[in-house]
Amino acid sequence: MPYIPTPDTCSQARKRKRKGGINISDFFACYTPEQAWDVLLDRRRRYYNRYAAVYGGDHHALRVTADSESFWKRKGKARVHVPVAADIAAMSADLLFGEEPRYSISGNGRRGKEKQERLTALVSGNALHSKLCEAAESASVLGGVCLKINWNDQLPNPVLSVVQADNAVPEYRLGMLMCMHFFTVIRWDRESGRVWRMYERYESGTICMGIYEGTESELGEDKGDSVLSELGYDRKVVSPVDDMLCAYIPNMRPNRVFRHAEDMGRSDLEGLRDLMDALDEAYSSWMRDVRLSKSRLIVPAEYLRRNPASMFRDGAATYEFDEDVETLVALDIDTSRMSGAGIQPSQFQIRTQEHAQTCEQLMRNIISIAGYSPQSFGMDIHGQAESGTALHIREKKSYATRSKKENYWKAPLEKILTALIQLDAVVYGSCFEEGDRVVALFSDSIANDLTTTAQAVNLIRQARAASTEMCVRMLHPDWETDMVEGEVKRIREEEAEEKGG
Repeated sequence: MPYIPTPDTCSQARKRKRKGGINISDFFACYTPEQAWDVLLDRRRRYYNRYAAVYGGDHHALRVTADSESFWKRKGKARVHVPVAADIAAMSADLLFGEEPRYSISGNGRRGKEKQERLTALVSGNALHSKLCEAAESASVLGGVCLKINWNDQLPNPVLSVVQADNAVPEYRLGMLMCMHFFTVIRWDRESGRVWRMYERYESGTICMGIYEGTESELGEDKGDSVLSELGYDRKVVSPVDDMLCAYIPNMRPNRVFRHAEDMGRSDLEGLRDLMDALDEAYSSWMRDVRLSKSRLIVPAEYLRRNPASMFRDGAATYEFDEDVETLVALDIDTSRMSGAGIQPSQFQIRTQEHAQTCEQLMRNIISIAGYSPQSFGMDIHGQAESGTALHIREKKSYATRSKKENYWKAPLEKILTALIQLDAVVYGSCFEEGDRVVALFSDSIANDLTTTAQAVNLIRQARAASTEMCVRMLHPDWETDMVEGEVKRIREEEAEEKGG
């Protein structure tokens, strides 16, 4: 979203214009902390909270964020929430990072092995794969996620952390990330309602910080440099490297609600809140049928045993009720006019098939609109075993969505990891040099079976369309260069022996 001048800023600009000059930078400067907080609150109210509610499943959040006259807004008890939103987010993360990406150093080539080992140590020390899975799941729900780098003297290496999109406000200029605002709750006093937040603004070369005391909905006042110093922070930190030490990764674009916003991605759940509420309503109705269909016996009140502790009191009419018997009391039944024992069984029919078909169709629509194939979620499988090629065909929509998301992830991920190794070189004295950059190679989450791959390699070899080395790489994409070269050498030796024999 572009910078929107406040009324105060506009009035100040008009005053300067009347005096003979105007400062254009007033209209293109980064948000102040208060402006960034107002933008964040608006996005939480109009976007983030709606989809975080169906992802988390909290009933209070579902009621608060529901549209008027919707299922969750109407009064009622015994409601059931179906966590299909959490399932979609988890599937998104599995498709992207079901297998860990491979990282390599692209640079001048000197000390390559040492650099690769240090990069592997940084990736392992940051538990990068776990953090990327977390980030991908969060991005699926909120439409984006942020990564940022922190460091200090006590840490053995720079630390990469994940920041939820509903705690950050990115700013773009001409399609480039120029500034990022982070708001982190560091203390929340539930009794007084006071909230302490750490504010961070990341720019190229600098990081600005502040501590604010406010409420859940108000940023509050800046507590000043003294509080920052007590916590061990500085108001402004000059970054050891020129690169911005943070990144914003959109889930998909464009955002259909904020169509002109460069700094907001699109949630997988966008536009699906009504269908998800309908699914909850259908499943709640199903569970209501289950409760009503419990087998019960309708009997006269005289058939129940009185409670011995109260049966001799004056005016006592207390009967003992056995919950395990599931008995309904019919107070107005005249036993003298009843035929038989006077006990009537009651058990309603469960509309299982109707409810199951309704819920299944709603889930299929939700999953498809979110950009995935229902088969990826175990629907319409019917127990068949299929090859890798057949899986890709059947789940084509899921893999098309995955490919689009990879395009949004690759450049920001490589950029933040490049900043990580540059910071590691300057602060921790590692072997990386200026000009080194990280290249990320995403893995295919479902590989072809061996038979399919072998047939493809054989056809390529017969057509003389690839070298032996390329065929070995196709058959073993996870092998390192020295392993591939060793296998090629052994193949050539065996071919030479066969010709010689």
